[in-house]
Amino acid sequence: MSIHHVIFDCDGVLIDSEEISMEVDRMLLAENGVHISEGEMHRRFVGKTFAAMVSEVEAQCGHALPADLEARKDVLMLDIYRKQLKPIAGVREVLPLIGLPKSIGTNGPRARALQALEIVGIRQHFGDRMTTFEDVTNGKPAPDIYLLAARRAGFAPGECAVVEDSVTGVVAAVAAGCITFGFTGSQVHRSEHALKLVELGATAVFDDMARLPELIAAFS
Repeated sequence: MSIHHVIFDCDGVLIDSEEISMEVDRMLLAENGVHISEGEMHRRFVGKTFAAMVSEVEAQCGHALPADLEARKDVLMLDIYRKQLKPIAGVREVLPLIGLPKSIGTNGPRARALQALEIVGIRQHFGDRMTTFEDVTNGKPAPDIYLLAARRAGFAPGECAVVEDSVTGVVAAVAAGCITFGFTGSQVHRSEHALKLVELGATAVFDDMARLPELIAAFS
């Protein structure tokens, strides 16, 4: 089946935000007596919703975290974004080369994602075509976000390519039945991560955004 639409994850695929997000999460948790190493944060929570992380941490530590924690994260993240957020290397150059319609499927909040795209100068490639965890019952790793994004675009999931960087996201995209490209360029251990994404069903993996147009063309 040919690709007619491309759905991009946001964090770690379009914007270089994963490290920022993890550090803010670790800081907020530490303020509430929960200390988690950087490695454990990556292993357990990259790609998951903030609510899913909080739920898991609360179950582990046995007490509730403050109800305003996510709102505080949004404020802190946007402040850091304005000072230092960058696009993933090569994204600005590659997006204009992909002639197919594009949208975004993210486990992050819509308002923050849209502002991030504005900050790094790539929102014009997507407009308001964005599906987030706020639009579905279950965020990634459930397939709901990608199923809805495909439906909104007017295509069957198998006619959509998904570009994902996380285990959580690849699981969601594969379960939705999309052609799934695993991006490892934002990972520290790229080879190890690539093997993991292939094991989970990624159609192909790549670590350089410059390769994305040729991967899409191979299925178009």
